[in-house]
Amino acid sequence: MSRRLFSTTILLSSILSSFSQNTIETDTLQSNYLLNTVVVSGTLTARTLKNTPVLTKVISGNDIRESGASTVLEALENFVPGVIFTPNAMGDNIQIAGLDNKYILILSDGERLVNERTENVNFSRLNVSDIKQIEIINGASSVLYGSNAIGAVINIISKDVAEPLTGSARARYSKYNTCVGDASVGFKINDFSSKTVFSAKNSDGYKLSSDASNYLLDPYSDYTVSQVFKYKPNEQWNIELKGTYYNNETWLIHKNQSRIDEDYTWGGKIQSTAFAKHVLTLSSNSDRYDEHLIFKLRNDSSTRANGSQYSTFRSLDAWNVTEKLQVVSGAELNLEGTFSYNQFGFDPGDKDASNWNLFTQADFKTETGLEALVGARYTNHSQFGAYLSPKISLMYRLDDFRFRGSISNGFKAPTLKEMYMNFPHRIGEDIPFYVIGNPDLVPEESWYKSLSAEYIGNKINASLTVHQNAIKNKINTIQQWNEAQNRTEMLYENVEDAKITGIDLSFQWTFLKHFHLRGGYSYADAIDKDTRLQLYGNSKHTGTMSLIFKQRHLPLFSSLESPYTLSLSGRVMSPRIFSTKNEETGIITDESTGNYFISNFVYSQQFPIYNNWKGDLQFGINNLLNYTNRDFLSNNPGRLYFVSIGVKF
Repeated sequence: MSRRLFSTTILLSSILSSFSQNTIETDTLQSNYLLNTVVVSGTLTARTLKNTPVLTKVISGNDIRESGASTVLEALENFVPGVIFTPNAMGDNIQIAGLDNKYILILSDGERLVNERTENVNFSRLNVSDIKQIEIINGASSVLYGSNAIGAVINIISKDVAEPLTGSARARYSKYNTCVGDASVGFKINDFSSKTVFSAKNSDGYKLSSDASNYLLDPYSDYTVSQVFKYKPNEQWNIELKGTYYNNETWLIHKNQSRIDEDYTWGGKIQSTAFAKHVLTLSSNSDRYDEHLIFKLRNDSSTRANGSQYSTFRSLDAWNVTEKLQVVSGAELNLEGTFSYNQFGFDPGDKDASNWNLFTQADFKTETGLEALVGARYTNHSQFGAYLSPKISLMYRLDDFRFRGSISNGFKAPTLKEMYMNFPHRIGEDIPFYVIGNPDLVPEESWYKSLSAEYIGNKINASLTVHQNAIKNKINTIQQWNEAQNRTEMLYENVEDAKITGIDLSFQWTFLKHFHLRGGYSYADAIDKDTRLQLYGNSKHTGTMSLIFKQRHLPLFSSLESPYTLSLSGRVMSPRIFSTKNEETGIITDESTGNYFISNFVYSQQFPIYNNWKGDLQFGINNLLNYTNRDFLSNNPGRLYFVSIGVKF
């Protein structure tokens, strides 16, 4: 299989290298991109990628388009080794270095996305055509972001309006009547701007056989509409209001039901530079996710099954004390609530919690090229009380090299489900056990340590990171017999410690003017310190690679500016490990999957239409070699062809 991919790569390179006339210097453009990309997630202030003291991985909107990714999940898998997605009936399950959804914080424009009932974020809510870039920070980042920022922070940043009038529309079609469409329009008049974005998706689903209960992906239909208004009355003030509505209907054919999910997100912020050396920001954001079940056997009656809401109110001050010292400080109030009609026993309804926070982070630069980042967050939670999260990061600049080191603390507050659940786990008519919450749980705690070296050259960018993440008080269920209730219970307790030791390698190389090679490798040894087994579902070795050819003119039409791109990418993973230990007998059951490899090919062609109107045609093959290992690809039907066409102005 690897020989076939290698041969295909060599053939592609040989053919494309002949088209090297009348072209732009794409290596120079790529170099400028690597040097000048601005990121915000590591410090909450705008910093160029090469000068941020927190190592940040970036996936640009252009990267997403050229790779043919139709979802955020696909974009992350294409470019970030160590990321594993296994979508199933429980949602979009994500895992990074052995840590699952609960330890990975997902943000949209810096604001937390609320989880579903299964503690997963529904990535289908996000429109990839409106993404400016995705920023990824590995390790603990609770100083800036609070709970859940233990394994990684993924910040999805949307596009802004920079022109008087701009717009786009796109349609994509693939097998099983899977359709994706989106449209956007934005305008800017003096100090006021508006952006409206709409997207819709639907699919007939697919299954392994004619058995209606054997669907790999249930049929679905969804749409999202979002609106952003921005107003700048003068040079010192900025005002922003935004809102998003998402609706998804999934047909659960084997249950004779359909499930309707709705999400409402709204918020705003006011930013001021009226005070010398200070940038003050007041913001609020609320995200509500509801799940409804439609019972076809009950005259299409509907019931609200589950719901979650998370609201944040924040004040932030970025104080430029001197040219060498910047201090970011803030106060934050978070309110969360959850509803379930069947997970809280005979007391269905809402459960809620709150926490208020104070945090600060100082960034100090020296004349010798050394930069220090020191910070702390104080959290007071309505359930478990106070918690303090410190952090220190160092960066040393030496010509084109950056050397970074970090020690940071992260924490994860117990979820409302973990504290209050009282759920009978039914199998047919039987109830073999109950899942019981525990209001006395304490936060899970993480200490993350890392060392990294990065080289930023004119055509090459490469980084190597070694890291260790030690987690204690992990929350899991333990089995016990309840004499009073005469039943078996799975009770949530702080019962586990874990240690993840890893190495991450990434590089980007632009060569022969038009070729861009990008790759990454991640090693993660994720150990449960009590059983000495790998964390459930971990893959120790993962890697990604992509080869992209870019050309401004078609070979036979050198006078016509019609950029095109050819992309060949691959992803490889070592076996996932599912070892378990029987606590009563001590017997260890070792289970693992096979190796995993998947590759994609995409051809993208842009062409002029009229004046500033441009078209975009794309053809691609996902899962090029038709790899169908069900151990990894629980809902992948094999090779898929797709075509899309778009227009923008």
